[in-house]
Amino acid sequence: MYLKDVYIPIIVIISYMIGEIYKVIVRNSESYKKLTPIVVTLFGGILGVLIYITNKEMLGETNNIWMALEIGMTSGITSTNANQIIKKIIEKRGGKENE
Repeated sequence: MYLKDVYIPIIVIISYMIGEIYKVIVRNSESYKKLTPIVVTLFGGILGVLIYITNKEMLGETNNIWMALEIGMTSGITSTNANQIIKKIIEKRGGKENE
């Protein structure tokens, strides 16, 4: 398997971890927790651009930095959806909901 096949899941996983770290840092402020999707989207965009700058071949058919930014931001916001899926699975199994 080539690295260019897994760059999007890598961005999603790293963005998810950054989102979880961010929520721990701002655990006492509900208003800052609401900014988590924005934080992971921006971080994903930055990560996409960094990957493009360091290794253009890794992003496949990405022709310019704007496409890399778009791919990164989309992957970053996907981590928020992954978080919601995990929360719903935990709720269905009877576990307590955690942010």
